[in-house]
Amino acid sequence: MAAPRLRRAACAALLAGPLLAGGAVVAAARAAAAPLLVSAAASLSGPLQTLAVPFASARGAAPPQFNFGASGLLQQQIQQGTPADVFLSAGLRPMDTLEKAGLLLPGSRQDILGNRLVLVVPARALRQPLDFAGLAGPGVGRIAIGDGTVPAGDYARQVLAHYGLSAAVTPKLVPLGSVRAVAQAVAAGNVDAGFVYRSDGMQLRGLRVVATAPAASHAAIRYSGAVLRSSRQPQLALAYLRSLRTPAAQAQFRRDGFETLPDRAP
Repeated sequence: MAAPRLRRAACAALLAGPLLAGGAVVAAARAAAAPLLVSAAASLSGPLQTLAVPFASARGAAPPQFNFGASGLLQQQIQQGTPADVFLSAGLRPMDTLEKAGLLLPGSRQDILGNRLVLVVPARALRQPLDFAGLAGPGVGRIAIGDGTVPAGDYARQVLAHYGLSAAVTPKLVPLGSVRAVAQAVAAGNVDAGFVYRSDGMQLRGLRVVATAPAASHAAIRYSGAVLRSSRQPQLALAYLRSLRTPAAQAQFRRDGFETLPDRAP
């Protein structure tokens, strides 16, 4: 009796082996077929969506799925377990935080782009001179600025400090949760002015750029990218980051108002 039972157990084991192996192959195939999950700064939404289809076509993969938002908020989401293969940040602090937490794939972090910070007003506003010093004057009541999760807000506060305007302007500031929210508030006329990136001023309707912050007035604007350690497709994620540095991709970013890093002007 024992011998037949042993034979049946052995047969079951032999059959289970291919089934388990086949299951692993199917699981790997499903992971490979799944779109990359890219958490990216809201200001990158235009060019990233433009570049998504060419990347997918070249790789024979599904186009990436994007989660756009304030870089600091995306960083918090990732720390709380939100799935992501790639993180693209508009500031160094969110990326530094994830790196210190050990959540980035070692060696994958790289700088991708630069940008400039500009002061915008509603396009339909009366055309009259306005520079950074003018923000303290009576003609400007409300100024939209990114809140503490938004790198553009950090750069804007540095500009205000550079010009000695912090005390005079702080009561006028309207903190918002993303640079796109700032742009929308300005375009709608809900505020008199706002701080956004030059790329937003070029891509979005309803804005007029009235001043550009000198590079010396704030920390260098750096968009950096990295693959998350938890990515189920790290090789595809790395290929995606590399695709953003190709000449074609960099040309698209320049058309949308970004800067390639070697070309950053003083």
